[in-house]
Amino acid sequence: MDSFPEKILYYSVDLDELSKIRGEVREFLGEDCSDIVKGRIVFCLDEAMTNVIEHGFSEPDSSKIELRMKKNKGSWKFSILDQGVPFDPTKEKSETWKELYESGADGGFGLRSIKKIMVVRYQRLKNPPRNKLTLIHTR
Repeated sequence: MDSFPEKILYYSVDLDELSKIRGEVREFLGEDCSDIVKGRIVFCLDEAMTNVIEHGFSEPDSSKIELRMKKNKGSWKFSILDQGVPFDPTKEKSETWKELYESGADGGFGLRSIKKIMVVRYQRLKNPPRNKLTLIHTR
């Protein structure tokens, strides 16, 4: 069998949800990956969800953020769907670590890290209008 069931979870637009998200991702990955890979994936999901919550919504919002987790034979796939401000991280130039550090930037490190660790895809869905950020890690 090449595919496993997809797990779908919903979270409030609230930074307090992050510890719950980290726990769910760790549980989903289970014993199928090393601790270092698990740590990298959890870090990426934490960063991506933090960005959605902090930058996607200008004020508290009652909508939910959907997290889809899927294990395939050769990869783990995570999709984050939200109704926040449209943002395509694949179109954002990722400065080098040195450029980020020397510029004194207070942002950009997380997105650059995610792009180094995982394959990043973005879609703007139309009905209903939502962002879909997909992060894939090869097994």
